[in-house]
Amino acid sequence: MTALEALLNPLRVAVVGATPRENAAGRRIIEHAGGPRFKGTVVAINPRYDEVLGRPCHASLADVPDPPHCAIMAVSDSRIATAMEDAAAAGVKGAVLLGRLVTAEDGGRTLPGRIAAIAREAGMAVCGANCMGLFNTRADVRLSLSDLPGLDQPGRIGLVSHSGSTWSGLGANKRSMHFSTGVSAGNELVTGIADYLDHLVAQETTSAIAMILETVRDGERFLAAIEAADSAGIPLVALKLARSATSRAFAFTHSGALAGDERVLDAVFRRHNVIAVDTLDEMMDTLEAVACGRVPPVDTVAVQTDSGGERQLITDLAERENVPLATFSAATRLALSRVLDPGLDSDNPVDYWGESGFESLPRVTSILGSADEAGVVVFATNMVSGRELLYRSSEALETAHRTSRKPCMMMGNITSSIDDDEARRLREAGIPVLCGTLTGLRAIRHLITWHAARRTCHKPVPPLPQDTLGHWRRQLTSGPPQPEILLDLLAALGLEVPRTRTCCREDDLAPALTFTGCPAVLKTANRDIAHKTEAGGVVTGLTSDAAVQHAWRAMSPSLGPEVLVQETAPDGVEMIVGMITDPVFGPVMTIGAGGILVEVLDDAIMFVPPVGIEEADALIGRLKVSAVLDGVRGRPPLARLALADAVSRLSRLAASLGDCLEEFDVNPLIVHSRGAMAVDVLVRCKRDANPVQG
Repeated sequence: MTALEALLNPLRVAVVGATPRENAAGRRIIEHAGGPRFKGTVVAINPRYDEVLGRPCHASLADVPDPPHCAIMAVSDSRIATAMEDAAAAGVKGAVLLGRLVTAEDGGRTLPGRIAAIAREAGMAVCGANCMGLFNTRADVRLSLSDLPGLDQPGRIGLVSHSGSTWSGLGANKRSMHFSTGVSAGNELVTGIADYLDHLVAQETTSAIAMILETVRDGERFLAAIEAADSAGIPLVALKLARSATSRAFAFTHSGALAGDERVLDAVFRRHNVIAVDTLDEMMDTLEAVACGRVPPVDTVAVQTDSGGERQLITDLAERENVPLATFSAATRLALSRVLDPGLDSDNPVDYWGESGFESLPRVTSILGSADEAGVVVFATNMVSGRELLYRSSEALETAHRTSRKPCMMMGNITSSIDDDEARRLREAGIPVLCGTLTGLRAIRHLITWHAARRTCHKPVPPLPQDTLGHWRRQLTSGPPQPEILLDLLAALGLEVPRTRTCCREDDLAPALTFTGCPAVLKTANRDIAHKTEAGGVVTGLTSDAAVQHAWRAMSPSLGPEVLVQETAPDGVEMIVGMITDPVFGPVMTIGAGGILVEVLDDAIMFVPPVGIEEADALIGRLKVSAVLDGVRGRPPLARLALADAVSRLSRLAASLGDCLEEFDVNPLIVHSRGAMAVDVLVRCKRDANPVQG
């Protein structure tokens, strides 16, 4: 038995600190540590007693004839180190630490550090510290501070949570959602989120995994674990807590300012097909939908409802939440028109309720169940107790569920009106019951998009030529390159750049203008100025030597003599493409509306490099500015594919040179009618506090 198996699926359990004292943690734990279906043994450890609540009690772990697989520690922080040393000496391979471990020891050594060292040296897996514990419903192990209701049946959904309260709330849910293994991970002193995910993915019974995440401590292992879940076809539904933007304050580039913890994690989730939810109710509906075991044959949903008003509500929310309502075929519309009362139209969602009422109800459900253009069939009703409407609706949906392989679901629009008994009966029949219009529609969207992403094979992105990468690496590792060199590097990468010359004296301006042509742009090359426009370091529309000289004389006293004289870029839409190196996940990139309003417009999306041209174009399509690129109000379309090509090239650069690049921005990258021109580039190399601009 491995250490992780000893922790999560033990046959011999010890409660250290067990006691008969009322309300004591040691009593509460030993009362429920092994549930009624547990086939192993539970012993108490406490030198004060011979038995505790009918369980045999030993003075120490060393006295137990067969060493326990796992020990749950119901002792104070002052005694935890001794208890862990005893566990290690006795050969215990799993431990659950409920305490916070806040006591500092002599010499300044922290208690968590000492406990972690003991566990690692002994090869122990540890849940916690500062956690609520764990449960395993398949083995009926309950190593937790509180015994949760609802653990009486083995489940198929895994649960890993940094929040103990959320762990207990989900585990004790009343919607017949049965979890298999539920871990309150605490501060991951030894064993981490990735370990638990790996264990759950390896279980043949796991149909989905819920993850409540505060932070990621080991990015590399976490990425491997979520990728393994997707490869195994196990949906991972994640709620990220503490979606802080604090890190933006430390960013130098615009891309860094746009990042924030939540956007980085969203990019990681998108790449690895993790379903991100915003609320716990959305998580519960989503888990129920994705764990149903059925795959939508097409990426659409057909909805039947008995309310005209709620039909409008569903339509409005579906449009806002990008839920793909099926467009009915002529054959489906004809079939519906034959069973619906006059005056009721055959559009999706279908409001079937009229004079014929119960007569048309099952016919509509049958038509939607057999319609080729419908991937998911949803019956939306309020599920009010005691009404014939509820039972007729359930019966019709059950028939569709039996006669079709599509996901068939009930959606209660008013959560508080849902009849618990009928919902339970439908769930036992394998039919998800979604609790709320908004969370239900989001759950359906997550089901569809998760399976769609599984069908989409990520095409390998070819690496950049070695000579190009070598040239960049030499320039970035031999000291800050000159601004003009940075633009040359972008040109070598295959990007369009303006003609540019660096000038340090007034006498250099006229030859530079001859090279760039008119009209020209004058920019400060002062490396201490990150954003030139805001500092008054950009002058445009210069058409003569005298104009350039005048601009230089006005700029140089405050910003320094070094400037760039640059060709004026074509008119177009300003975009930004940039990269930051996240301390946990490595290189992540941003694409969005650029220029001086980049942070004001906040029309940006982050992604994990590298991406091919098609994937880059799909990312561009998610931006509001994409409508402008495609041409609006009679304006001609711009070279969107040229932008996608530039994004792909820059993403391959970021993926290859993340070890020496801290941040970079290409801003603006101007998309015009014939291509995309990189006008400015800002680079900060690792171990180099000074940015480089071009």
